Amino acid sequence: MKKIPGLILFCMFTIFCLLTITLQAQRKKGTRYDTIIVKHVTKPAKKPIEKQEIILPVPEFINQPYYFDRDGNRLIKLENANALLVTKKKTLGLKGAKQFLSMEAPSSKIRFTAKKDIVFFIKTSGDVIDITSYIKLYLFVPADQKREVTINAKEGLFNDKDEAKGKLINFSVKMISKDNYMIQLPDQLEAGEYGFVWVKNMELKEFTVFAFGIDWKNSN
Repeated sequence: MKKIPGLILFCMFTIFCLLTITLQAQRKKGTRYDTIIVKHVTKPAKKPIEKQEIILPVPEFINQPYYFDRDGNRLIKLENANALLVTKKKTLGLKGAKQFLSMEAPSSKIRFTAKKDIVFFIKTSGDVIDITSYIKLYLFVPADQKREVTINAKEGLFNDKDEAKGKLINFSVKMISKDNYMIQLPDQLEAGEYGFVWVKNMELKEFTVFAFGIDWKNSN
């Protein structure tokens, strides 16, 4: 048997190494890994959502109450009506006397149906210290195609059982900005005809009434 020269053996060994390296490279290309590497990205912190401040409407005219519509954030102007101050004596004053305000028409054209949280806004000229001493809210009573309310009654020598018409409605006032106030009612208003009256000068014979009506039968 003839011996293979050393150069031929060296060449065969080199070819074998190259084939081995090529097979290993091909196997690595086909290898799949179960682990997925995800690069971590830090997200910027979300800014807190700021609540938008609701800007309340401001009355256009001074010394005139407006109904505040909460849903629409708007003011509704009340009806401007004139009322005469009438003094009525009974039996030449022996049964007393009473003063009442009388307006034309038995009902107001401005009407509301909300049963609670009724609020009014009013703007003053800045010289009013206590609004509740200058403006009053009355419940008027329809009578002979008019609206009337008794504002003053004096007893005479003989008492008269004639009941007063309507009544005075109490309210509170809260300042919301300079010269602007919110009129709040402590209780729900019953159905009927109402009106704000400026009573600063009771020597007058005619007054401006800012009237409105409530349309439900009760406040329950």
